[in-house]
Amino acid sequence: MNAKKWLKAPVDPPPQVFDFIVRPNIDGEFMNFYVLKRPGVDAFLEALAAKYELVVFTAGLKEYASLVLTKLDVKGLISHRLYRDSCKEIDGKFVKDLSEVGRDLNRVVIVDDNPNCYIFHPENAVPVRPFIDDFGDRELGKLVKFFEGCDRFKDMRDAVKQYLCEG
Repeated sequence: MNAKKWLKAPVDPPPQVFDFIVRPNIDGEFMNFYVLKRPGVDAFLEALAAKYELVVFTAGLKEYASLVLTKLDVKGLISHRLYRDSCKEIDGKFVKDLSEVGRDLNRVVIVDDNPNCYIFHPENAVPVRPFIDDFGDRELGKLVKFFEGCDRFKDMRDAVKQYLCEG
């Protein structure tokens, strides 16, 4: 690792508001990413980890996403992490194939803001709005309520179907 390059001051101006910065080495170049946490993410992780196994499956590059997840998951609530290299590339899109995660699909829910990511398993998918910088965003709070009500379902796909019909 080139320490001078790592310690070099960022040349890009940071946004006005961000929660933390990560500096992954991507293709030999250290890059600055300023991360703004989605409102409610800490409570979301805590609430879900109390009842479920949390697996993060992202289409993001491992070099970047692993640094973000380490900053987000300071309590070690996430059981497993899967990155872009675990996705299937279909027509230039990164698709998450849930059948390869080694879990019973009637017990799996994927939460994603990109419908292309779950085209193999739409019946397991709860779509969310993308998050950019909306401090009034309440998507994760809605998801906590959804997951709190899933106890009565033997098959999570039935819970997803009901949630989508009500929403």
